[in-house]
Amino acid sequence: MKEQKKKNEKLEQELEVAEPEVETQVEDQVIDRDNMTDEEYISALETRLGQAIAEANECKSVAQRLQADFDNYRKRNASIHEDSKAIGQSAVIEKMLTVLDNCDLARKYLTDEAALTGFNMMETQILNALKGFGLEEVDAEGKDFDAKFMNAVEREKNEEMNGKVVSVLQKGYKLNGKLLRPAHVKVGYAE
Repeated sequence: MKEQKKKNEKLEQELEVAEPEVETQVEDQVIDRDNMTDEEYISALETRLGQAIAEANECKSVAQRLQADFDNYRKRNASIHEDSKAIGQSAVIEKMLTVLDNCDLARKYLTDEAALTGFNMMETQILNALKGFGLEEVDAEGKDFDAKFMNAVEREKNEEMNGKVVSVLQKGYKLNGKLLRPAHVKVGYAE
């Protein structure tokens, strides 16, 4: 208590030296040192200090909320950017799937070995480029029919391939683990 009193007296002396007539406002109340007792003056200063601390805490709270809002904004924008990038990639890759489908069709009509070898190399390059973006083929040939990744467009009577994929009519693809296009397959059945 004595230390606090000494600090208050020292503060009071510094204020008097700096400005002989110190006047401050405390919520429309003028603090006039000359017309106050020591206890009234200290009480008025403590009130003013409490108000200043409350105002500082409010400003700190507002700053923290603004910082949190800005962090959330930055994260939301990063997420939107990644989603937009993924949508753009999937749109381009979907267009390229048509090219891959046509490659499969064209291979059936190529009879020249040199042309077929060059064609296969070109198709492999396209597939490797698309795999770099996360494209993978749905493995369907000879597997059990899975409606999550396959569309059954035909049925074929086949006792030993009952419920299994007999042939793939159009390849299916996944992009980064998500189905981009289901495989169109012919499924075997037994009577």
